[in-house]
Amino acid sequence: MQRAAGISAAAMALSLSQSVTPVLKKVIVAAALCGAAAISAALLVTDWPVPHSRRTGYFDVTTSEKADLSHIDEWNRAAKAKYGPDASTYASMSSHGLTWVARVGDKVVETRPFGFSVYGFLGVFMVSNVESFPFELSIEPKDPVEPGQTVDKVKARFAKTAPAEALEFGNREWRPAHCHSPKPPEFGFPLYSSDLRVDTSSICLMQSDGGPYTALVGFARVDASFWVRLLSRKVCRILAASWVESMISQPNAKRPDYVACMLATKAGGSEREVIAARFFEVRDDKTLAVFD
Repeated sequence: MQRAAGISAAAMALSLSQSVTPVLKKVIVAAALCGAAAISAALLVTDWPVPHSRRTGYFDVTTSEKADLSHIDEWNRAAKAKYGPDASTYASMSSHGLTWVARVGDKVVETRPFGFSVYGFLGVFMVSNVESFPFELSIEPKDPVEPGQTVDKVKARFAKTAPAEALEFGNREWRPAHCHSPKPPEFGFPLYSSDLRVDTSSICLMQSDGGPYTALVGFARVDASFWVRLLSRKVCRILAASWVESMISQPNAKRPDYVACMLATKAGGSEREVIAARFFEVRDDKTLAVFD
């Protein structure tokens, strides 16, 4: 009886080891794949490894926004159809933003927030012991940049927030030059095309009379999901590299010394765009070194 029980226990142990081994192998493979995926995702989010500039920099940026009024006629018609001919509609401004309001008599029956989108930037970018660059960029044809006023606008806007040395532009006249809208690049990492689409892009080279350095300032509006927003560092570097190539291809345009990327994305359900700003030094071989 004891010998039979011993044989039975050994057979059960052998059977168990044979059944566990394939499962364990699958677990190890799955864990390795998950680990590799996690590392790849972390590298995309942090955009590592990437060269860093040996110089220090400072930047400050403010945006101009406009309300999206494209749906207001549709909302007005829908309100009349839903609440009757006595329904009235209007736009209400408050500390929470701009809101569309439908009212019947003295009663508010419906409200909708207006969405806002960025149409321009005003900012300053200082490279320590090198140069300070004021910049202004508009993607709204109705609100073109007036180059003669950029420096005064920057000084007035950032006088209380930026270091004094960042606003020392000398007596030279700064102006945007070689402005155009480049084609979007191939991003080259595994995302569905619907998750990453450049809707609008515009770039300008900021230069001054007699100044030795130039800065390329670019804007891109990206139709992005939450996952793409996490990759703003990587997306901006790819965009910035493509903008440098696009600018160099323009007649009489030389390689810029620095490049700034302003990336506008809007999360699902949000009324406002979120801006990511990244700044890079353009090296002789056209590789980009990021400013920390």
